[in-house]
Amino acid sequence: MDQPLADIGIISAYRFERDGSATKLDVANLDAELADPHGWLWLHFNLSNRRCHDWLARGAPLSDVARETLLDPDEHIRLDIFDEEIAGVLPDLHQEFMQEGDDLLRVHFAISSRLMITARRKPLRAIELTRRALDSGRKFPTPVSLFDAIVDQFADVIGRYSASLGDELDIVENHVLHDEIDDERLRLGRVRLQAIRTRRQLSQIRALFHRMEAREDVESEILLSAMRKLAQKFDALDYEFSAIYERARLLQDEIAGRMTAITNRRLFTLSVLTACMLPSTLVTGFFGMNTKDMPFQTGDGGTWYALLLVIAAGALTWWLLRRTKAL
Repeated sequence: MDQPLADIGIISAYRFERDGSATKLDVANLDAELADPHGWLWLHFNLSNRRCHDWLARGAPLSDVARETLLDPDEHIRLDIFDEEIAGVLPDLHQEFMQEGDDLLRVHFAISSRLMITARRKPLRAIELTRRALDSGRKFPTPVSLFDAIVDQFADVIGRYSASLGDELDIVENHVLHDEIDDERLRLGRVRLQAIRTRRQLSQIRALFHRMEAREDVESEILLSAMRKLAQKFDALDYEFSAIYERARLLQDEIAGRMTAITNRRLFTLSVLTACMLPSTLVTGFFGMNTKDMPFQTGDGGTWYALLLVIAAGALTWWLLRRTKAL
């Protein structure tokens, strides 16, 4: 393999020594690095590069099953153990320039005793944070410890995302309490949508880790310990998003109730106005018949008398409504 790393779609590559310290790989010497028995490697690929597919299919020192997982277009969340290898697909938040996006994308990964390969199509937040931790000197003695750190970073990112959704609900709640609910239904709808989408994927991750934790063929205590810790963390996150979804649902019910009350008040006002105007309409309609012997037709000030009659009819209707406690 004499192609530069960038030509085969490698975004970043690190060598880890026995003490867990990491150094960036020589971009022109990948074959020699893979053949070196000391330490282990992390290679991070861009699946949008077609040459990446060629190298992973032919040059990656992994089993066929692990290679298929890395290249599989199916992005359903999964985690499998094959002999001494771990492979799967997990979610991660989109990294948009220097900010976190709210789209959950996928990272494909495969792990052996001396190699960890991750692959994605768009920039991912947890991967980027892990790379920054490496560049700042953090140590990972085994591929499993790095995998644990990446998933842990994802959990932290999701935790912050949960907090941001909670802050959004606080804003909506304050507006609802002050009867300022013009655009709050749209904002609340977006929060509910993001909460339920994230919760669905968290539930899948929880189930994966709990299944791995219960498997009897997993002999690595380090891996089992990592699975237990991550399962507990995602249990807590799932609870947080369940609480956010329930809170958003209750707020939506509150908004619906307040909107119904506003509509009822407006309908009531319209009904009262209609009831008060109906006698006046009958009076004006009566005088509008223009038939013989119409009252006030021949005397002076007839129009003013008719106007007073209209006002009196409306006032009488208002008094009757108050008298019967209809108002």
